[in-house]
Amino acid sequence: MSDFGIIGIGRIGTSMARNMSSKGIIVSLYDKSHNSLDNLKSDYPELESSLVFDDINKFISSISKPRKVLVLVPSGPALDEVISLLIQYLDSNDILIDGGNTNPNVSFKNHQTIKSKNFLYLGMGVSGGVKGVLEGPSIMIGGDSNAFDQVKNIFSQITSKTINGSKSFEFFGDSNQGHFVKMIHNGIEYVEMQLISSIYYLMINSKKYTYDDVTKIFKKWNDIDLNSYLLEISLLKLTEKIDDSYLLDRIDDKADDNGTGRWMLKHAIDLGCSVSMLNAAIDSRFISNNNNTRSKANKLIIEDKKEYDIDFESLANAYKFCRLINYFQAFLLMDSANQSYGWNISISNALNVWSNGSIIKSNLINALLNDYLVDNILDDKNIFNNLNELKSGLINILNTSLTNDISLPCFNEALNYFNQISSPSLSTKLIQAQRNYFGSHKIKLN
Repeated sequence: MSDFGIIGIGRIGTSMARNMSSKGIIVSLYDKSHNSLDNLKSDYPELESSLVFDDINKFISSISKPRKVLVLVPSGPALDEVISLLIQYLDSNDILIDGGNTNPNVSFKNHQTIKSKNFLYLGMGVSGGVKGVLEGPSIMIGGDSNAFDQVKNIFSQITSKTINGSKSFEFFGDSNQGHFVKMIHNGIEYVEMQLISSIYYLMINSKKYTYDDVTKIFKKWNDIDLNSYLLEISLLKLTEKIDDSYLLDRIDDKADDNGTGRWMLKHAIDLGCSVSMLNAAIDSRFISNNNNTRSKANKLIIEDKKEYDIDFESLANAYKFCRLINYFQAFLLMDSANQSYGWNISISNALNVWSNGSIIKSNLINALLNDYLVDNILDDKNIFNNLNELKSGLINILNTSLTNDISLPCFNEALNYFNQISSPSLSTKLIQAQRNYFGSHKIKLN
């Protein structure tokens, strides 16, 4: 009999199985696709002790009770199908763990469905990618605390050591908080990716800088306090070549999304929170996919590409400023969710879990934990002092981009957001007056 079951033996499922097996955890593996199971043990010797099935009944029967079944299939119809299937086979008090990128609202509904059948449920967000899941992922969990108590020993064996010395998994609450925290993680990731890409774009669009120059800047930053996993992998892709050509000279510029950023935007709208940087990052992806519009517009404008200099001290400061605003907006959204939904998600615990094993691990996360009041960020004078000091660098870079018709998604939004939240009076006074005129909406007077 096995200790644990995994459904979905794709890249992430295989890495998870290999990780568990290498720790002496006997796993049962199920995938309805025979191709996913062919040569699994011969390709990965650490899976020699695993039990492999393409028959769901035999798979379920092979797992010790109470069964612990981790589902790693895409959210949507595939996940719905697996849950419907498991409901037919699981016994009372068995544990179903949804480890996919699941919308927190769907995670909540799934929890209610599972609970009504007398099973236990955990919604588990997993970060790290194929390599990170193999070496020790970052895991964010919500659901039944009784279920968590039964699996936490396994999670402690397969995760990484965090900045505070604990392991990179955390239980965030008794409902869909795990998938909510993973959604926030992904929103932060969207912005981090766009910031790095915007910097590359600013440099490469000047005739003065080459891929080697961009690489040197990123390498210099990655050796100091700007270090991050995303900057590190960007370095690798910048130097990658195909047939003696740089990959980035050949690659399509269309960027897709998996939906998690959209979910975070929807939550922010519902809660009345600004996540303007995430909005800009997603907009950039949408625009990249609208090739017909871009092609027509490009033919109708006058382009005057110039050679321009970049102040790299200003660029580093602009990057620091924008990254701080990205986390600032995420923290306020988490605070609002706690207040509105009656949750108690600890931002400090979220950062700690992200500090190792996750896609967004970075020196900044370590600094946020050590140097800032992240659970009460609006009371932290330190972050506002830092933003004030960095602001001039951002303005300098924005002047360069605007003068040379270079779009820098997320950079403008960071400055606009900071200027608005730090202003005692906004342009919205006139909006209130306009609404009063055409809609007879009441005016609020001081």
